[in-house]
Amino acid sequence: MIKASDKKLIIDFEELVDVIKSSTSINPFEGAGDRKKRINGLLNDYEAFCTYYFPEYCFAPFAWFHKQYPAYVANNPNNIYLWQWSREFAKSTHGSLFVPLYLKFKDELTGMIIGSHDENMAAQKLMDIQANLESNQRIINDFGEQMSWGNWEAGQFKTKDDVPFYGFGKKQSPRGYKFKWKRPNYGAVDDLNDSRQLKNDDIALEDKRWVMEELKPALWIKKWWLIVLQNKFNDNTVTALIEEDEDVKSNVCRVHMEDEYGHSNWPENFTDEDCKTLRESEGAAYIRERMNTPFEEGTTFKSEWFTYIEPLELNKYDGVLVNYLDPSYTAKKTSDYKFWILLGKTGVYYDVLKAWGERTDSKDMWEYAFEVDEWVGEKNTVKHAMEANFIQEDVHKKELERVEEEQGRPLRIFFDYRDKPEKFERISTLATLFKRGFIRFNSQEKESPGMKLLRKQLLGFGDGSKINDDGPDALEGGIWYIDKYGKRLRNKARSGKYKKNDKRRM
Repeated sequence: MIKASDKKLIIDFEELVDVIKSSTSINPFEGAGDRKKRINGLLNDYEAFCTYYFPEYCFAPFAWFHKQYPAYVANNPNNIYLWQWSREFAKSTHGSLFVPLYLKFKDELTGMIIGSHDENMAAQKLMDIQANLESNQRIINDFGEQMSWGNWEAGQFKTKDDVPFYGFGKKQSPRGYKFKWKRPNYGAVDDLNDSRQLKNDDIALEDKRWVMEELKPALWIKKWWLIVLQNKFNDNTVTALIEEDEDVKSNVCRVHMEDEYGHSNWPENFTDEDCKTLRESEGAAYIRERMNTPFEEGTTFKSEWFTYIEPLELNKYDGVLVNYLDPSYTAKKTSDYKFWILLGKTGVYYDVLKAWGERTDSKDMWEYAFEVDEWVGEKNTVKHAMEANFIQEDVHKKELERVEEEQGRPLRIFFDYRDKPEKFERISTLATLFKRGFIRFNSQEKESPGMKLLRKQLLGFGDGSKINDDGPDALEGGIWYIDKYGKRLRNKARSGKYKKNDKRRM
C-alpha cells in the first residue's frame, strides 16, 4: 500500500481527478427513460461505452484491434490473454481501465488485481481507475457514487458496492486476498519486467512463476480473466514465456506498429509517415518495441565492423558490377522483403554501392532493376542475378515480362541455382570479411532506406533470430556471384541493350 507521504503520487492523482471531472460533463435535462435507454445501449457497445465515459482518454478514433480484442475479452472469461501490442497502442488504457470498468458496470467484476514491477508502479497503474471512480461525473451520474470513505488508499481501495482493487509488486503475494466472500476475478499484468533483469534467465522464469503461481490462483475460480499487457520485445518477457509454455493455454493478440504491407495498424492516430519517422529514428528499438521481434543486436555482425568509403568511379571496378536479388517466394506483398544489393569489386574489397529492400510486389522489384540500369549508365556493365529455384522463377516470370514490355526491352537477368548450404552458416561466413574491412558501404548512400535496412538486418542476424534476413542473404549471394562471374571482361554495351539469346532461361 502506498503511504500518504508519497507526495508526487498524491499530486499526480489530484491533477488527474481535476482533468477527469472537467472533461465529463453531463446533460442535467435528460429524462429518466432516455437515461436508462442510453445506459443500456452503452453497456452493450464497448466502443460507445469507452468514448462516452472516457472522452479524455479517447483522443483518437479506435483502431480495428481496439474494437475487436477488448470486446472479445469481456465476453469470453476463463482465459489468459497475451496482448502483444506495439508501444503507444493504448494496451494499458484498455486492459487496465476500460475493460475492468466495462465489466464492473455490467455487474461482472468481483474485484481486480494488477501486478507490476513494484508496489509503487502497481499503484500508479490503478490511479486511472481510482480517479475515474472518484470524479468522473458521467459514471457517478449513471451508476451512483463510487468512492467508499475509509477504503480509498492509493494502491488498495474498494467501491461503495464492495468491489475491491489491489495493486501488487512482484515481490509481494496476492494470495488469499478477498473482500467478504468475493475473490477478485480480473487480473492484469503490466510492466512486470525490466530490460536489465530479462538478461537473467532465472529472474525471467521467476517473474513467470509469480504470474502463474501467485497472481493467477488468487483469482476467483468460477469466472476469471487474466490479461498480460506487454509487447514482445525480448524472448524472456513474461508474455513470451507464457506463450511458449505448451502446458498453458493462452490467447495471443499481437499487433505491430505496421501491418504486413508496411502500413500503420492505427492509421487513425499514426500515419504511415509517422511510422517511417519512428523507424528511422529508433533503429533496432523499433523492431523490438513496435514490431514484436526480439533479437540481440550485434551477435554475428557488429556495427564497429562497418566501413564507409567514397566509391570508385564505376568503370574503375574489376569486371562487371553485380546487382543481386533475394526475391522471396511470392509475388504479393508479404512479411518478407524483396532485396537487391548492387556490388562492385576492387581487389579484395566488396563495395556495397546500393541496397534496396521493400515489402512489395514483383512489379516494383523488377522496375527497380531497370532503374539501376539507368543509374549505372551506358558506359558500364551490370549483371543482374537472382537467387532462384524453379518455383521462384515461375512466380516472378509473368510480372517480369509485363515490366519488360512497358520498358521496351528485356532485362539481362541471370539465375543462381546453386544448392546453397544452410543459411545461418552461409551468411555467418561474411563476418570475417566485415571484421577485416573487406566489405564496405557507399558513404553517399549511408542514409538511404535500403542501406539502413540492410545494416539493421545484419545487426539483428543471429542463430534463431526472428528478424528478417533477406538483406544479408542477398549480400552473401552477391559476393559469391561476383567472385564467380564478375571477373569477366567488361562489355562496352550498356547492360540494358539486350541481344536476344534463345538459350536464355525464362
